[in-house]
This record gives sequence, structure tokens and C-alpha cells, in this order.
Amino acid sequence: MKILIVDDEALDLFIAKTLLQTEFEVEGFTTLNECVAWAAHNEFDAVLIDYYLDTDTFATHVLAALQKVKREPIRNAYVLSNYVDSNLFKDLKKAGFEDVISKPISLDVIRAKLGVTQ
Repeated sequence: MKILIVDDEALDLFIAKTLLQTEFEVEGFTTLNECVAWAAHNEFDAVLIDYYLDTDTFATHVLAALQKVKREPIRNAYVLSNYVDSNLFKDLKKAGFEDVISKPISLDVIRAKLGVTQ
């Protein structure tokens, strides 16, 4: 299973990639443009997107851009965040996200969300 991770914090991206690479194939990017350029020519099974990338870019923007380049809804899309209230959660669900995964991530949570058994 290939997981795409988008997080503007290089350290958070490094930690997530290092953790997930023990069990999954992982690609990671810090910007929307890098992510979309890669996704235009590659496939992935799940995407984990940090909620806030910069002052103008949120997880919903990244997911919309991925859906545009892939020309289909993205399955297994998750937001990474420290906190999301119930109103924001509803908006994220409407945008196409499955759920929110709290930081710091763990293999157990990722496995459970993706339905992967150890």
C-alpha cells in the first residue's frame, strides 16, 4: 500500500515517513505544488494531509487539487491535525475526507483507519 503524506513541517513529515516506511511505501511533500506534480504521474492508496499548510493552503485545497489531477474522488483521505472541532469536522467530511487523525500519528491508528492487519 502506498501512502502520500503532505505536511509543511519538514520535521513532522520526516517523522511520519520514517514511522510509516516500516510497513508501507510512502511519498511525502511539503507543498501543494510538489504533491500535485508527483500525483499527476503516480498512484497512491491513501493520503494524509496536514490541516494547515500555510496562510492560503489548507487540507481541503490539497484534496481538491488531487481530485482535479486524478479526475476522480480520492479514497482514504485523512486530515492530520492536533485539534479539529465538530463544525470543521463536518466541513472536512463534505470535502471528501474520511476522518481526522490526531498528531502525533501511530502505526496502530494508521493500520486501523486503512483496515490493514499486522
